[in-house]
Amino acid sequence: MATTDKQKIVEIMKKASNFSFFATSDGDQPRVRPVSAMVEDDMSVWVATSAASRKVQQLKKNPKVSLAFVQQPQGEKAATIIGEAEIVEDMEQKKRVWGLASYDPLQFWPDGPESEDYCVLRINIKQVEWWESFESGMKTYEP
Repeated sequence: MATTDKQKIVEIMKKASNFSFFATSDGDQPRVRPVSAMVEDDMSVWVATSAASRKVQQLKKNPKVSLAFVQQPQGEKAATIIGEAEIVEDMEQKKRVWGLASYDPLQFWPDGPESEDYCVLRINIKQVEWWESFESGMKTYEP
């Protein structure tokens, strides 16, 4: 069976999830920071962060985001999400996402997923710009 574009994009994002860059807006100034995004097979994308972080404050004013995944070491495969971030309040969902982390979340939230400072962001994808090689050129995917 042929691999679909969606599957290729998910593979790129999963392999680069620990090397992803998250952009928010602070007024008219873009703000980019590294994050360890969590990517599921169905292309669901999550970011865990501190509820008191600047990014959460920025998202409350403007939920539009970009999230870039670049495979190391040469960047020959990449995917950039254009979409909106949603703050997840549902505790069952937050607990489920806790288990998706490729790192130990207890190092940041020692009280576990019930911690008041544990914030989960769902990235609602509008479009993905991606390439699977430098030669293939930029492609666009819309879920």
